[in-house]
Amino acid sequence: EELHFLNIPKGSLDVDERLQIQSHVTHTYNFLMQIPWTANLGRVADIAHEHHEKLDGTGYPRGIEADEIALQTRTMTVSDIFDALTASDRPYKSALSENRALEILDMEAEAGMLDSDIVGLLIASEAYCTILDRDWTEL
Repeated sequence: EELHFLNIPKGSLDVDERLQIQSHVTHTYNFLMQIPWTANLGRVADIAHEHHEKLDGTGYPRGIEADEIALQTRTMTVSDIFDALTASDRPYKSALSENRALEILDMEAEAGMLDSDIVGLLIASEAYCTILDRDWTEL
């Protein structure tokens, strides 16, 4: 069993563990589909379901590409990645600095994985400072 985990090429999860973690978007989608959303919130389930998709098709759960990913989903994706990288309450990884997180977002945008306009807007607007400067438990 130890050899199995030592042979993992990247990260510390094997294929089954990664699939189990990635299934959270499908569980979220199934849950959100049960809610009778008003018309203006009708795409909430789809946005949440696709927020790990990448513009180049390398995301999950469906591996869709840019032309199938809504602007709202692209925005949530960038926000979610920034949050995941800077979160101080992750038990499995230390938080990165805001500058390092922005560098990673910028690299992924340059690689065609994230919407470069949204990443650029996040950086230029410094909207992330609003969240980083507040205690999330007080929101």
